[in-house]
Amino acid sequence: MNELLFPKKTKQINYENSLEICHKIVKQNYENFPILMFFIDKEKMDDYAIIYAFSRGVDFIGDNFKGDKLKQLAVWESELKNAFIENASLPVFVALQKTIIKHDLRIEPFLRLIEANKRDQQKKEYKDVNSLLDYCDLSANPVGEIVLRIMGYKDEKLIKLSNSICTGLQITNFLQDIVKDKKIGRVYIPSEIMKNHNVSKDMFEEEYKHNYASKKNITNLLNEMIDINRNLYNSGNILPKLLTKKDRTIIQIFIDSGEKILSKIEKRKYNSLFKKPSTNKFEKFQIIIKSILKTSFIK
Repeated sequence: MNELLFPKKTKQINYENSLEICHKIVKQNYENFPILMFFIDKEKMDDYAIIYAFSRGVDFIGDNFKGDKLKQLAVWESELKNAFIENASLPVFVALQKTIIKHDLRIEPFLRLIEANKRDQQKKEYKDVNSLLDYCDLSANPVGEIVLRIMGYKDEKLIKLSNSICTGLQITNFLQDIVKDKKIGRVYIPSEIMKNHNVSKDMFEEEYKHNYASKKNITNLLNEMIDINRNLYNSGNILPKLLTKKDRTIIQIFIDSGEKILSKIEKRKYNSLFKKPSTNKFEKFQIIIKSILKTSFIK
């Protein structure tokens, strides 16, 4: 991943090379929802792959880069600003600058994604749901705004609905990765909710010896977080109805993918901490087909 984002040789990289790298990044990473969708035209799919590559790139730096993460995030931010003046050199940004021009994208959502990863280097825990939602406004909501902009939508009402969905997807990721996040020193479950269920952060470590009581407490905590998560999806689920037929299916796929993972977490209860719920290729295909059918009957 590091070599894709920061190759040693960048002088010969053109748009086609850069686009190929963006698609490689898509294929090398798992997401709950499908990124490459067969029913989307190639040009639009390329734009989505480029946005994904940027977003996944900044997350990689914040989570997995070996070295000074803040320094490398500054490099990412500098290159973003270069892309907005058509002077990028890193592969992801060579492709991104074309998408920026084509769709008249704003720099602010991209900067918020970088800011979220800067915050991750300093803030490791969140007191309550509101502080977690504030973080999601940096780490997830900008992606939805960018996607809507690529689709041609700028209405603030639509962006607000998208924010609910994107925050929901982010919290679903947090519930999947509780143990993984704890390994790198982060806890995204609000401490107030943990306290209410008699759960301590050391219970999220693989070495912790759980008993019946601790398993029950974690399950109760997860159930509360799942309710919060579902309410977010429900708050945004009208969005597909407000979009054109060609766009609504994509948003429905995101919602259905997140809810699929939530259902798996709810079913596995405490065990979901140590056996990460995920969707395989067949399940993703099922979600796509069901979402197409579901949105086909929206008037």
